[in-house]
Amino acid sequence: MSEKMMAAVFKGNGVLSVESVDVPKIKNRDEVLLKVEACSICGTDVHILEVPPAGFDVEPGLILGHEIVAEIVDIGSGVTTLKPGDRVVVEPNDYCGVCEYCLKGLTNHCANQISLGVNKNGGFAEYVIVTEKVAHKISDSLPTNIAVFAEPLACVVNGFQKINTMPGQSAFVIGAGPIGLIFVQMLKAAGVHPIIVSEPMQLRREYAVKCGADYVFNPLEKDAGEFVSSITGIGPDVVIDVVGSQMSEAIRTVRKGGKVLLFGFNTKAEPKVIQHQIVLKGIQLLGTWIAKSTFPAAVQILEKRTLDLEKLITHIMPLSRIQEGISLLARGEGLEIIITPK
Repeated sequence: MSEKMMAAVFKGNGVLSVESVDVPKIKNRDEVLLKVEACSICGTDVHILEVPPAGFDVEPGLILGHEIVAEIVDIGSGVTTLKPGDRVVVEPNDYCGVCEYCLKGLTNHCANQISLGVNKNGGFAEYVIVTEKVAHKISDSLPTNIAVFAEPLACVVNGFQKINTMPGQSAFVIGAGPIGLIFVQMLKAAGVHPIIVSEPMQLRREYAVKCGADYVFNPLEKDAGEFVSSITGIGPDVVIDVVGSQMSEAIRTVRKGGKVLLFGFNTKAEPKVIQHQIVLKGIQLLGTWIAKSTFPAAVQILEKRTLDLEKLITHIMPLSRIQEGISLLARGEGLEIIITPK
């Protein structure tokens, strides 16, 4: 194996440079060295490269990327559940397992969390180091282009468990990026009807229909409250804000006694919260943050082909074109954009 590899290195101030760096080496007993098959671009990567960055303080010199599919090529002396040749997907937010939050089962809120592509070198590279406990084994037969959805799907599953939808219930999804479209497919698989989607970008509206949305509209042209009410009468049972800035709209449109799930993360959003509406309508307002012990469930969904996520892939690009891919996602001209090392 070569001592050098190509990687996408964050240089600060919105600059990402593909350059030659040292191949990482195992230093701790619980680490594994992965040869990356693919790493897809996430909205987080887009936010890191905004000027100023939106909500993520990343030090220059860090390799970005966290939605990883890879093969194990070497293991630390203390690794017992994995071996070279195993294929894995990676839970990018490593946890200590001993802080108060971890002991409560809230590993996604670990006080000592280390996140790939944010404060530890990530997967936009030929090789990456992770710990054994966050590398989840997958079948050799699971295609890379499906396995790459494990991380976003695990995050969606965490939120989906909170809303606990039933067949025949109605849902309103605000935002039809990759996460919103995964929610649409999950809702469809659960028997939810109707599924209504709000999205200003035409490409994403078209994909929402392909993913099973029953009604799709442009919020710049139609009032969400009026449109949703015309379909559901009293309002949807569940509203999911994938954008990260639509809490007020979600509260306004959900039915009395309904649920609002806040998934999107936007530190710049400062919505006006009319508290009496929450009280008067008896709304359950739920927040969800990344994955929480949901990678096994996500892998099971992928391996059973329960969802048709591969249709969300709009681009597959080599690492040398990663800046182009990030720009496409930022402009809403791509959905799932997969980066391969070569």
